[in-house]
Amino acid sequence: MEQILKEFQKVLTQNFFVKPDAVGYTKSFYEDLKLSESEFVAMIAHTENAFHIQIADNEIPKIRRVRDIVKYINQSQMQ
Repeated sequence: MEQILKEFQKVLTQNFFVKPDAVGYTKSFYEDLKLSESEFVAMIAHTENAFHIQIADNEIPKIRRVRDIVKYINQSQMQ
């Protein structure tokens, strides 16, 4: 999952004003990384494209921290 985190860091740093060292497992997208609602939606789209996955609409509200999306990506890639 460490490799997924590193790849996800690239998604955030290339598309948003987020420093790679700020992206840790426990970081919240809204409070810690300061993403707006529209940036969060864009982040989901960028993540889906980068990892070639589809995040189910009912799963998006459960993604609040970096660890949530890293775990989701990991599970999606294992299927």
